[in-house]
Amino acid sequence: MSEFEVWSVFTSLMISNAIYTAAVFFMVWVAFRAANQTAAEEGNLLVKILVSLFAVGIIFNGLTVGGNLMLNLESSALSLQMIGTENPNALRFIAAYGGSGQPEFSLFSNPINVGWWAVVAAMILSRIWIKKDSG
Repeated sequence: MSEFEVWSVFTSLMISNAIYTAAVFFMVWVAFRAANQTAAEEGNLLVKILVSLFAVGIIFNGLTVGGNLMLNLESSALSLQMIGTENPNALRFIAAYGGSGQPEFSLFSNPINVGWWAVVAAMILSRIWIKKDSG
């Protein structure tokens, strides 16, 4: 595989990741809307559970997108390293994302991404389960 082919595949992976990320962010908006509606109508226990499960599923998908992004970055860096490129841009890319051995998928590969999704989870679930003071 040539360096051009590695970059071409990497670009395709990034485009598909961006599209999936946009879909996940739309679903996050839907989850926030559902949480707000549940809180406004003081939904019963079944509704709260269903909306919570929906939100947790969206958060899982968000973590999956982040895990796939890191896997794509690390795999592309490894591919560039294996072909022995001398391109300075490729070498900077390898320095940033390579060198950790064989890439493996992990939901928790990027701590900033995990922290962001934890905040989103707290925001949605607290809106569903914590009662608002009426005073």
